[in-house]
Amino acid sequence: MAKLSSLLDYYYESMYADLKVLENERLRIIAKLKKAIYVLIILGMSFCFFLIQGKFLIPLHAFLLSSMVAFLIYMFIYRHEIAGYKSLFKDNIIEKVIHFIDPSLVYDKEHSILESEYQQSGIFSQNYDKFSGSDLVSGVINGVKTRFSTLHVEEKRKDKDGKEHWYTHFQGLFFIVDFNKDFKSKTFIFPDFAERSLGVLGSWMQSLNTSKGELIKLDNSEFEKFFVVYGDDQIESRYILSHTLMEKIINFKNKNKKNLSLSFVNSKMYLCVDYNKELFEPILTKSLLKFSQIKEYFELLSMIIGIVDEFKLGDKIWSKR
Repeated sequence: MAKLSSLLDYYYESMYADLKVLENERLRIIAKLKKAIYVLIILGMSFCFFLIQGKFLIPLHAFLLSSMVAFLIYMFIYRHEIAGYKSLFKDNIIEKVIHFIDPSLVYDKEHSILESEYQQSGIFSQNYDKFSGSDLVSGVINGVKTRFSTLHVEEKRKDKDGKEHWYTHFQGLFFIVDFNKDFKSKTFIFPDFAERSLGVLGSWMQSLNTSKGELIKLDNSEFEKFFVVYGDDQIESRYILSHTLMEKIINFKNKNKKNLSLSFVNSKMYLCVDYNKELFEPILTKSLLKFSQIKEYFELLSMIIGIVDEFKLGDKIWSKR
């Protein structure tokens, strides 16, 4: 895997010329959006004045309606302008950084992990109304077949007043990794909020949840402090969750400070890493000609791509029987 020390040379030799073009586009979009704001403020005020003078609405309602219309027009302009820039950004930054880290990896900005694969993981059993994703990366890392992408899965809910809201079931990175151990059962690992909050009562409540199989107690107290494990075969779940793997999962969680959920199904490991933001999207307020920006994306992508190394899934100790 490529090192940070050689990134600076790659930045100037292979990226800088394209980034200058992209930076000019960023500045053009910012200027256009600023102009749009000024024009919409004037138009909004004029529209508000018209509604008040014509006695169509009381001042407060006129102001709210004018503001809402101006905002919707601005968001239309913003999305139209950012679409092309986002595509160029991914071509000239995300894809190039991924290939710098590992040239064998294939990047597809338009596609994601399949909905059927998300369901096969068994991690999320809730109904949902919207499934979207992008930035699919696939390849073989240290001999282990790996695929991952960003996903955003949402459900439309109504509150007590009948208003609809979108509730996020999952937003973040979704991995599918060949585990290199044969197993027939299913094992699920979730963040352990109940026992950390409620202690023994929380542990008892966990034992009542049989939707994912039996509650499996392990002999690693630190792992049990962070995670709760369910499975339909106690012996095979312990075979999968060796001391080495449990330590790797703990270390990854401590290092990245993110909630993790995992499942082991059909000799594959499914891993969800929660993020409450878009990971590979451009930030209009930051210049692309600053090396620090590229360094941030390199460090994020190195961490993501390095998960196989982090868990040591390519070691011989995981070889299939």
